[in-house]
Amino acid sequence: MQTVEIDKKLLEDMLTTMNYLHKMVSRMWHSLHPPIGSGKWLTPYAAANAMRITPRALQTLKQNGYIAYFHEPGGNCLYKESDIGNFMSDNRVEADGSL
Repeated sequence: MQTVEIDKKLLEDMLTTMNYLHKMVSRMWHSLHPPIGSGKWLTPYAAANAMRITPRALQTLKQNGYIAYFHEPGGNCLYKESDIGNFMSDNRVEADGSL
């Protein structure tokens, strides 16, 4: 077995870099793997596009508690596709057919 000497500052720099890389990989993994058993998740832009509203209008609906969302540890916000569909179905107004 061979012994290797490393400068303390170099070792600290290496550990700092490894911690940074670990955080970055963890964030990427979580952004690609939303909660288990959750179905398809949409970004705010995709959810707003599906609803044919602006991202700002979607944010207002979220802030007022009308739409459920998942807030990732990294700060990203995701919307469950089925929640968007349910919201749209629940708020659909049927035409009465009279002119």
